[in-house]
Amino acid sequence: MENLKVPYGLNDSGELVRAKNTVKQENYYCPACNVRLVLRSGNNRIEHFSHPAKSSCSIESILHKTAKSLLIHAIQKNSDNEPIKLRSFCHSCGVEFDLPLPPKTFSKASEEIKIGQYICDVVGYRGNEIALAIEVLNTHTVNEEKANKLSVHWIELKAEGVIENPFFWQPTQSNLNPTLCKSCKPEIQRIQDTANKWNVSTDLYTPIKNPALATYIADVETCFKCKEVIPIFWWYGVPFCQFEPPQPRPHTIKYKYSKKYGGSYWANTCANCHMIQGDNFLFLFDNAPFKNLPIENGNLALNEDGDVSIIGGNSAYSAFVRVIDRNF
Repeated sequence: MENLKVPYGLNDSGELVRAKNTVKQENYYCPACNVRLVLRSGNNRIEHFSHPAKSSCSIESILHKTAKSLLIHAIQKNSDNEPIKLRSFCHSCGVEFDLPLPPKTFSKASEEIKIGQYICDVVGYRGNEIALAIEVLNTHTVNEEKANKLSVHWIELKAEGVIENPFFWQPTQSNLNPTLCKSCKPEIQRIQDTANKWNVSTDLYTPIKNPALATYIADVETCFKCKEVIPIFWWYGVPFCQFEPPQPRPHTIKYKYSKKYGGSYWANTCANCHMIQGDNFLFLFDNAPFKNLPIENGNLALNEDGDVSIIGGNSAYSAFVRVIDRNF
């Protein structure tokens, strides 16, 4: 144990102190077992504390306890006036970015708090309500059951990362509200504003292109006939959907006859002039708004004359793409 490196020690006031910030003549103690530590320093080593040889403490317990204490401190400082950065990712485009948690995001913090049937390492509060639970990853990650059943927003942080910088949180896993990068926020707002203009409730769709979030995914398009900017939607079953889409649904999705298609199908229509907005342009062409979302491959094909017909299987989609590639 004499070689066990301890990054922080508790001073006589019970405050965590990094080894390089120690004061001479003061005593420092292990955050986990409270044994007195020995400061190690020199020209060829990084300053650290170590246990006496007879200590039975473990590095796992030291890192876990130290990280929890540092998180408590960071949240308390945030409740005063200190910002925290949270590494996040855009739920629309997937890019990683640092999300600032401004001062006073949290009001206080506690450790070892029971939430339902689970004990959480650290909890940050907003007022008297739990705002965020934090699990410290040292040797065991949050298991699937706890991840699915924990009833509050939560993140998991590596103990070493917290010790390196307790004001920069880099989750290994999490359950948080969707976040958006600076580039995607205006586009998402544009979609929502357009849907609101045409009286499509935000409860019916998500503007984020993730089918796990909602039944309908929204985007915007300019109607080819009346030139109005209108909301359009993806759902499981497109293109040329033959089965009634789930209720409740946007009122612009209607069962309409298409001469070119040679029959009727559930389609996006213009909220202003009610004209069908072609599924080829919305779902299949290279610049289609919903190009990268799942489609029903067996719904369609183009014949040699460019007419659409319904056939089955993956070969239908391959035939369809071959005709498009040849004609465009």
